[in-house]
Amino acid sequence: MGKFLKVVGAIILTIAVLVVNLMYWASTETQEVTDAATPFIEESLPLFTTWDATQFEHLFTPDGLAAVQSDKGKKIINYISKVGKLKTFEPPVFVKSTSSISTTSGSREIAIFTVHAQFENGAGDLTLKLVRSESGYLFETVNVNSDVFLEQ
Repeated sequence: MGKFLKVVGAIILTIAVLVVNLMYWASTETQEVTDAATPFIEESLPLFTTWDATQFEHLFTPDGLAAVQSDKGKKIINYISKVGKLKTFEPPVFVKSTSSISTTSGSREIAIFTVHAQFENGAGDLTLKLVRSESGYLFETVNVNSDVFLEQ
C-alpha cells in the first residue's frame, strides 16, 4: 500500500509541475503578444476611427485591405462612422492568439483584442483581429459594436 501511495503521489506531483509550467508558458506568451500589439493598437486606432480609408489603408493586411476597399467594405465603414469621432479609449484587452501554418500562405500568428471606446455619439466596443507581419502587426478585421446602431 505504501508503494502504491508513493506512485500516486509522484504522478500527482508530475502533473502539478506540468500544469504550472504550462500556465507559466501561456502567461509569458500572452504577455509577449500584448506587449507587442498594444503600441500598434494605441497608435492606429485614432487613424482607423477617422473613418477615412485613405488614412488607415496601410494598417491592414492585403486581405483586410481588399475587404475595406470593396463596395461592401465602403458601405460598412460609412455605416459604422455613425458612432462619430473617437473621443477616448481604454487599454486593449487580450482575448486570444493562435498560430497556423499552411503550404500556400506559410505561417500566421493571429491575435484578437477588444477595446472599449467612447465616441461622439456613444460608447462602443471594438474587436480587433491582428496578424503579425515583418514590421509588427496589421489589422485583418475590425468590428464595432455599439448601441448607437440600435438608434438608427
